[in-house]
Order: sequence, then C-alpha cells, then structure tokens
Amino acid sequence: MTVQQPSPEWIGRAQELAAQARELHRRASRQMQEAREARARAVKDREAAESWRREIEEDLRGRWLSAQQRAAAIAREVAELEAVREPRLTLFEKDFWHVSDPEAIASALLAAALTLSRAQMGNVQLFDPAAGGLRIVAHHRFGPDFLRHFALVRDHDHGSACGRALSEATTVHVRDAEHSAVFAAGPTRDVVLDAGVRAVRSIPLVSSAGTMIGMISVHYERPHDPDATESELLAMVAAAGARRLSRARDDADFTTR
Repeated sequence: MTVQQPSPEWIGRAQELAAQARELHRRASRQMQEAREARARAVKDREAAESWRREIEEDLRGRWLSAQQRAAAIAREVAELEAVREPRLTLFEKDFWHVSDPEAIASALLAAALTLSRAQMGNVQLFDPAAGGLRIVAHHRFGPDFLRHFALVRDHDHGSACGRALSEATTVHVRDAEHSAVFAAGPTRDVVLDAGVRAVRSIPLVSSAGTMIGMISVHYERPHDPDATESELLAMVAAAGARRLSRARDDADFTTR
C-alpha cells in the first residue's frame, strides 16, 4: 500500500492555520491578562471609592455634629441673655417694692445693671459680717472656677477690682484686666481672663449711714471705658440697689449667708 505524501500546497495551508492559531492564542492570552489587570484596577478603584465615601461621610458627620453643638451653644446664649433681660428694670417696678429677700433684690439689681450698660457679665456680692468679706449671691455667665475663686473677698484682697473697691469704699474701673496693675500677675488675673473678662467696673453698695452692704460688678468681654451716660446709669442702679438692700436689712435684720 502506497502512502500518499501531502502536497506542498496542503502543507503550506496547514502551517498557515497553525500560525493563525498561535496568533489567536497570543491574543487570547493578552486579552486575559488585560482583563485580569482591569479587574484588579476595578477592585482598587472600588476600594478607593469606598475609602473616599467613608472619609466624606465622617467629615459630614463631624460637620453636622459641630453645627448642632454650635446651634445648641447659641440657643443657650440666647436663653441666658433672655433670662437676664426678662426682668429688665424690675428693681424699679412698684410690684417689686414689697420684696425683701436680699438675693432676689440682688438678682433684680444685676438684671437692671446689665440692661442699662454695655456689659455682658456681672455679679452682685453682699457683705458677710461674720466672714468679714463679700460673698457672691447673684451672677450672670460665670462658671465654677470664677465663682470658687471669688467665693469670699475681704477688704485686704487688693488683687481684684471688687477687693480694691471694698478696701477703698469707692468705684474701681479696670479698662483692661490683662494689663492693669489692679490685677497683678497671678491666679486672680488668670481666673478673670479665663472667664472671658477684659474690663470690669466694681461699685460699692453703701447705705445712707455709710455702712458697706455689698458690691455690684459688671464685666466686659473687651477692653472698655464707660462713657458718662453709662457711668451715671450704673451709679444710679447701684444707689437704688443699696437703698433696697439697706431697707430689707433693716426690716428683717438679715444676715448675709
């Protein structure tokens, strides 16, 4: 039996098909590699997108929380201002004349002083004969550190406006607590500045007989010099408060707690 040899034409065709097959295999391999690379890029892009989404979500959450906290702080400030403005000039109203509680009178006195001045903060102290000093009985916008430091001020405590006003029995005004000799470098100045106070005016509350009843102090967030009108209004309020407190003391023979 004779085996027929493939013709040159057939061999050429077979070689051509083999070459095409190898080329298709190379293309398929390249496409598979490109697909794997594309898939890896897609995974990386998804991870980056997810990370970016989390960062944005966290940033937005932080901004929202900050906005809520700021809104709450503003609401508290407004409420505080409204609380102190609400009584306004209650001290001078007829319906308030019968009130004899010294702390209620002190609160009305402070409200009137803040209403008629440019001050943002303030306190009223009453003289405690047993302790020999001033004790805060009414205040606005002061925290525990301030109240603790000024819990009792005696007439030899010259490192503050109220202490000097008590010692000298005269109004003391500090335009800038940070640079005033009244507040010598030390804890008192630090407490005052930490409370947001830059200026303070302390006015003694003295009875017609010359007896020290207490002190009203108004505080400002910026360096400040009151004009003549503001000074006169504060002096008028202090005099009215001193008369009311003196009458309450005489009527009830109260002793400051």
